[in-house]
Amino acid sequence: MRTALLAALVSLPLAAAPAAARGLPRLLAPAETGVVRAPQVLLVYTVPAGEQTFVRTNGKRLDRKGVSVPGDREDLFHLQLPLEEGRNRFEVVRAVDEKVRLAFTVTYVPPYSLRTPVAPGDRPYAFHTREREAGCSGCHNLPETYETVPDRPLAPAGKVCGACHPGIEKAPNLHGPTAVYACFMCHDPEYRSARFTIAASQPAGCGRCHEDFLARILGSRKFVHGPVAAGGCLVCHDPHGGKTTAVLREAPPKLCLLCHADTLPLPVEKGLHGSVPCTQCHNPHGGDTQILTAKAGNAFCAGCHPDVADEGRGHPVAGHPVEAEVDPSRPGRPLGCVSCHAPHGVSDVSRARILENEQTQTRFCRKCHY
Repeated sequence: MRTALLAALVSLPLAAAPAAARGLPRLLAPAETGVVRAPQVLLVYTVPAGEQTFVRTNGKRLDRKGVSVPGDREDLFHLQLPLEEGRNRFEVVRAVDEKVRLAFTVTYVPPYSLRTPVAPGDRPYAFHTREREAGCSGCHNLPETYETVPDRPLAPAGKVCGACHPGIEKAPNLHGPTAVYACFMCHDPEYRSARFTIAASQPAGCGRCHEDFLARILGSRKFVHGPVAAGGCLVCHDPHGGKTTAVLREAPPKLCLLCHADTLPLPVEKGLHGSVPCTQCHNPHGGDTQILTAKAGNAFCAGCHPDVADEGRGHPVAGHPVEAEVDPSRPGRPLGCVSCHAPHGVSDVSRARILENEQTQTRFCRKCHY
């Protein structure tokens, strides 16, 4: 029975291989070099019957159990391999002498990535092609057409997708289609040439349901946040479910620091505005200024500090200007709140209690009054 199953599982790949090659290690999935958009990939390979092997990733042995199907001449193994962003090098190693029997590379480009490098020659890899699915149909039910829930043509009947992709529905806040298992709302069930891919670009795909929202944020803003302008909705949002009601991958400021950690002083929670959510000042989709705030300069700060920024003079001492055409400490730029205060700064003049410390006061004021 097991021999028959093995033959059914690998019948298509075997049909293209000469008989003399049978019994040698063979990589059935994934491709030797391929680019995937999921954080794991299915490995399927065969070795001569009875040969003990293990998988090594980036030089380290992978401690992960798989499923094996023994045969008369070949044993078939398959297991899910976890991926890290970028290139992942895998080797199937014979246990007795640690000889490398198979080697391949998988490049993981997360849906949220706009900058993961892909090597020349690497091509997109998809498991759900007609040929690969046929090779697994001996054990797995992978029909050409999936039954859907009555009156819900976008929802496959049962949790068939979750059988191989567990955890998709585990996020604290689920995306609407995920919550009702409407997988086909985003994933195309037709072979083109692979199926269950996202046929449209992110703006077009998300725009099927969020078109009015996208039109509003892109049509009325002078400046657009980089990921939005690049069509990278998934840079911030998880398409299956996230950690906030807006299905964000992370809650701010952790989400913002995924891209902006190299431009902000850390830790941000100890900064001047450390207790203020990033989105209270910056619009994550777009704004009327280059820093995605509603207003520029002191007019913006006056929204929370009207007693300081509105009058134009009198802070931190009577008669001192808070706004002018020229900042003496930064020629070419106007004088404003940020001339003295770093909105994200960890060490800010206000924290030094400048009017109570003569040395600090003198050192700071000499930036302009030298």
